[in-house]
Amino acid sequence: MTAGLKVYDPSGLALLDMTSSISQMMGYVDTGAANGSLSITLAPTGKTLFYAITELSAQNKYLGKRPGVTLAVGASAATLSWQYSYAGGWGFYSLNCRIHYGYY
Repeated sequence: MTAGLKVYDPSGLALLDMTSSISQMMGYVDTGAANGSLSITLAPTGKTLFYAITELSAQNKYLGKRPGVTLAVGASAATLSWQYSYAGGWGFYSLNCRIHYGYY
């Protein structure tokens, strides 16, 4: 039997099921609108690392570009790296972004 907490509303609809895997944030990094990388600790055994990107810039999001992100898992640590890439031309620029990372 699975252990955990389940909460239902009066109609029987599940509001919370803490017997499933819930994500855990480990930290974040701001890109500063430049390419970069960060070494992060591995997820606990049986868990999977993830990342999510959000823009910090309030400028025109149609011209601003978010970075491509790679998460490489090694034997003792993982590397989160990001790189901006877009066709040259007038008006395009790198958006300052925040990359959140964690595990589930």
